[in-house]
Amino acid sequence: MKRMAGLLAGMLALIMTCSAIAEDNGGVSFSRNRIIFPASERAVSLTVTNHGDSVYLVQAGVSGEPDRRTKAPFIVTPPLFRLEGQAENTLRIMSSGGSLPRDRESVFYFTGLVIPSVQQPTAAAVDSKLSATLSVSMRSVMKLFWRPSGLKPAPEKAPDELRFSRTPQGLRVTNPTPYYQSFAELSIDGEDINLDQAPSMVAPFGDITFTAKGPAHSVTWRVMNDYGGTTLVKTQAVTQ
Repeated sequence: MKRMAGLLAGMLALIMTCSAIAEDNGGVSFSRNRIIFPASERAVSLTVTNHGDSVYLVQAGVSGEPDRRTKAPFIVTPPLFRLEGQAENTLRIMSSGGSLPRDRESVFYFTGLVIPSVQQPTAAAVDSKLSATLSVSMRSVMKLFWRPSGLKPAPEKAPDELRFSRTPQGLRVTNPTPYYQSFAELSIDGEDINLDQAPSMVAPFGDITFTAKGPAHSVTWRVMNDYGGTTLVKTQAVTQ
């Protein structure tokens, strides 16, 4: 019974530790939630800030996919560093060369992995054989848009160019601009689209289709802007 009670206490401690680390981990933040990399610049920067007292190890990189399995023509410095409590560090993202389209944006993914430090177990815990090591890391992924010079229209005018048309499947969104357009909100005839379960980004000169229960007549939407905010909400009729 004593052994069982000790195991239960250990499990409870692990749960409490996991919650505490997860909460404390939220104190580490990045200065942006999306990155625009102008082709005319050699590098762009962002800041990572530790708002708490714990120490973290931060690993950063850029890939061609969110899962980090494909390479991207960018280098992040420093790629790995120790972040002290109540401290911040500046990351620089630099182009490493490569041939990218000059008539449209290209999208990549910045990943920041934040790993908390692990406290060593006390001698008493080791003697009782109830010691355990738990590390809960946090992964932040944000889109990086490589933007060639001279694209038209201006980025802030591009959302107004989106076209919405009716199809047998529902609603087709056509993006005739050289910029990626990422929806922050979309509803068809007053019914919200769950953008967590449906494609939310329309590629340059591309289109995507959203299913609807019936013929689409009106659409309400807004998209992300360059600064991580959103455009004003807009409602318009759907064309044939």
